[in-house]
Amino acid sequence: MSRITTKSHLLKPLLTTTTTRTFTTTTRKMTDYKNLPTPSSCYADFCLIPVGTPTSSVSKEIALVQAVIRDSGIKHTMHSAGTTLEGSWDEVYRVIGQAHTIVHQSGILRVQSSLRTGSRTDKVQSAEDKVKKVEDILAAGKQ
Repeated sequence: MSRITTKSHLLKPLLTTTTTRTFTTTTRKMTDYKNLPTPSSCYADFCLIPVGTPTSSVSKEIALVQAVIRDSGIKHTMHSAGTTLEGSWDEVYRVIGQAHTIVHQSGILRVQSSLRTGSRTDKVQSAEDKVKKVEDILAAGKQ
């Protein structure tokens, strides 16, 4: 009976899969999850929603959030439905947490955020790079 051992590309340090002709088993290696690092870079598109503002407008609260983001020095792009942050995982999520804190400090008791986060390990790619790639395809008529 032949035995094939494969290791998952992304979970290489965590899983070992052994396959025989009759069954497959996966065993988890002992890993110190408390010391598992976060990605060195990521982007997060987030929309912060202050809940319970006195009026339907949230522009004052969003201006507070944008001041925190601007003063953090993190690369960012504000758009009509939120903000895209780019940096290390820890830096991005620290700024999002600070955004929540500044809105709470303004008297808003409840804050919700909707997030989409991405990270890559194969190459460095900014938000502008991603947009430019699509614009180049459209300009070349390859859509």
